[in-house]
Amino acid sequence: MIGRARLTVGSWSTFGQTALLIIAALFLAQLFTFFLTRNVIDQWQTTNVVEPAIHRFADVAQHVAQTPADRREDVVAVARQAGERFWLTREMHNPSAGRQKELEGDLSAALKKRSVPFSALVVMRHDFGGWHFLPTSRPPDHGAFGGPQPRAFGDGPDQARHNPSGSGFEALPPDHGDDDIRLAAELPDGTWLAARFRVFKPFPMILDPLFLSQIALFVILLAATLFWAARISRPLRILAEAAKVLRPQVEFQPIPVEGPREVRVAIDSFNTMAQRVRDLLMEKDRMLSAIGHDLRTPLASLRIRAESVEPESERDKFIETIDEMTAMVEEILGLARLAHSTEPKQLVDLSALADAVVEEFRGLGKDVTFIEAPRITVTMQVNLVRRLLRNLIDNAVKYGMRAQVSLCDQGGAVELVIEDEGPGIPAGQLGEVLQPFTRLDCSRSRTTGGIGLGLSIADAIAKSQGATLILDNREGGGLRAIVKWTPTD
Repeated sequence: MIGRARLTVGSWSTFGQTALLIIAALFLAQLFTFFLTRNVIDQWQTTNVVEPAIHRFADVAQHVAQTPADRREDVVAVARQAGERFWLTREMHNPSAGRQKELEGDLSAALKKRSVPFSALVVMRHDFGGWHFLPTSRPPDHGAFGGPQPRAFGDGPDQARHNPSGSGFEALPPDHGDDDIRLAAELPDGTWLAARFRVFKPFPMILDPLFLSQIALFVILLAATLFWAARISRPLRILAEAAKVLRPQVEFQPIPVEGPREVRVAIDSFNTMAQRVRDLLMEKDRMLSAIGHDLRTPLASLRIRAESVEPESERDKFIETIDEMTAMVEEILGLARLAHSTEPKQLVDLSALADAVVEEFRGLGKDVTFIEAPRITVTMQVNLVRRLLRNLIDNAVKYGMRAQVSLCDQGGAVELVIEDEGPGIPAGQLGEVLQPFTRLDCSRSRTTGGIGLGLSIADAIAKSQGATLILDNREGGGLRAIVKWTPTD
């Protein structure tokens, strides 16, 4: 599965792979930075807010413990400061959820350091669960984490409300925008000293300025890097498309040189290489045409002189040889002209064209049949495709005695099939016979021998039409030639 996933990702475009890499890298970096920063903020709040609150509570508890019971309310009243609230209560329902065990350990150590006796501790943070501190059955002048002092921290609105169940007063959350830490310690005489310290209330995750800044940074960096990736991948994509459609018979249009320096160098090199290749191919075609034309005159002269050769048997041999050479020259000229065809492409009914070519062979007395097929249109150069059909059918009739032509459309891929009942071609030579001047041993006789250009010309025509010529041996004997047009994206 991993190998398959790697293969799938590896088949993505440059832009796709770059985008995936950037998104993954930015996400991991932003995630790490966010949690690292939040951890630093939490540590800072613990060091500068929570720990001082614990020590402040321990100091007040020390004074309360050292003060007679009838004067403790005065000590608690004096201890109040902005953002702090202390009070005494005799009864409290200890909560079971949301308690901060680690902070309770810190408070226990602070009280022991000051030699403050206690029998129970409670420490809670407002952002850890709900509050369940209820002063059971107490009058409105007492209560834990709530009570008669209605103005929380000395500057807030009334935060105590009567519990309809009659169990006293229930503590309410602090004002919006604030959080608090609540501490309580039970002294040996059963009195609870409770306190609440106002601290900064963390924003919800989705509204946290740090989170929003990380999202904004992620979006900005992602947009900038994707823009740059697109700027790099666009000229590379154009380069790939130009290489795909490069044809010697089509005039080459240089690709605009743009993009980063390395990409510009690659495009410029491709333009130079494409022009050189096209010039070499054209020079080759011009050379073949020149040779063909230069050979026509002496061959015609030899043909005239051969008419006067005696005896007649020798004259026939001379004429046959000259005719073979003339045919070879014509085939060479035909191969050279393929690269310079100016015939326009048009949408043609391939089924009707194949039927017409088959009728030509049937008119010459050849055993050729066409299997009726529905109308299938293909964009092509009609004369070249007609020659392609003639070459393949002629080859099938020569070596297979008879030919059968069929046509099918398989999901947009059009296949023109020519089958014969001949000896076929050895599997190891199926690719070789498409090369120019390649002839098998069975094709060297005078009755069937050619010059080895028929299949080469057919293959060249197929490529010029955006098709592929495939040769395959039939299971029951004979050769199958398939001309396949594959739809392009």
